[in-house]
Amino acid sequence: MRETDQEVGYVRFEHVAPDEIWAEVTSLFVLCFAAHPYNESADELQSIVQWGPEKLASPGGRLVVTRHDGQLVGFALSQRLDQDSSWLQRLNGMPPMLDLDILPSRTLVVQELAVNKNFRGRGIAKQCIRELLSNRAEQDAVLGVFGQATQVREMYRHWGFSELGTSPIYGGTVTLHALHHKLPWTA
Repeated sequence: MRETDQEVGYVRFEHVAPDEIWAEVTSLFVLCFAAHPYNESADELQSIVQWGPEKLASPGGRLVVTRHDGQLVGFALSQRLDQDSSWLQRLNGMPPMLDLDILPSRTLVVQELAVNKNFRGRGIAKQCIRELLSNRAEQDAVLGVFGQATQVREMYRHWGFSELGTSPIYGGTVTLHALHHKLPWTA
């Protein structure tokens, strides 16, 4: 374990998290995804404060947050696939690249993963995913990565995720790569 990892604490929330946590998650979410390579609208990103708790409250909902010296520096959020109609449509519309039989009620969607840029490269993202995917009843996990986030996609591939396919989003201006991993995740 790296020295920095020992200075970082991880907390899991199952189905509900305090409003203060969501305020911090929202700030980090905007900080990470309004920046390059995502360049998403900061105003639209603020909406995680509404939809994040809804995803957490649903089956498969888990939120992992990590702190360093009291500051939230990373988080990961999940929900079961059968609870997310947009993900179901997206996956059903992709030509299959892998021979998988994914059951929505047994598949977890990693909805979000974010780490403060000053703390990247220290194993925090990997530990957030480890915490998010550990001790799960589901048998598969899926997640999406924007096409322009090539380093992030390579990180997931290095962790053993395989590409399921691609889907245009935001009116075709962005390509979303759907990735898959069997559970349990042991990387």
